[in-house]
Amino acid sequence: MQAQRPTRVQVSHHQYVLFDTDAEPLERGIDDILAGNGLVSVNSEATYASVVTGTSYGDVDVAFEVSGTEPPLRTDGWDEVVETSLYFPGLGPMVGGPVTDDLDLVPLLGPDEEYQWWRFRIHARGRDAASAAGDIYADEGDTVLEQHLLQGWPAPREPEVRHKLTDQFGTRSRTLDPESYARAKAAEAAHDAMPAPQPQEIRTRPMQSELRADDQI
Repeated sequence: MQAQRPTRVQVSHHQYVLFDTDAEPLERGIDDILAGNGLVSVNSEATYASVVTGTSYGDVDVAFEVSGTEPPLRTDGWDEVVETSLYFPGLGPMVGGPVTDDLDLVPLLGPDEEYQWWRFRIHARGRDAASAAGDIYADEGDTVLEQHLLQGWPAPREPEVRHKLTDQFGTRSRTLDPESYARAKAAEAAHDAMPAPQPQEIRTRPMQSELRADDQI
């Protein structure tokens, strides 16, 4: 096993992401969110994963364990445990907030440029306490309240498995009252109805040969 020390990941918008170079972020509507597990969502190519945090902005402690075979399943001491498949090279995915250049690389096993399927088991605890606290920045003296463990091993692509879903933060993301759902659907419809932005015309200075003779210098 290649075990790594916990990494302090900067999160924003209640999430951090794992992604391959040039991976397309996933786009989810309210129905996708309600049908999700409340912890991790993956794009269709499985090259980009968003992990949901109770911490809105700031620091979350994330430990990574990479092994050649599936590790034993241990859910004790964790509030949420979900398994999913991702497609990465041996060089590994980058991890960090969705809108930051402060990213870490998570090396996997195998040749750097060789892509293969990986199984990731994501564990989380402390999301409820972190959600109540709001922004958490360790360098400002805040106590980091949320911990995650990501275990990865090579394995064929398989459907998502929800081993444990017990925190209130995740439950709220999977449920919505009818009034809030209607507002969300209306907002989606309004967004979809907006015209696509038109590319701006780029005006360039004419070449010297295109100027009229009496305009030439």
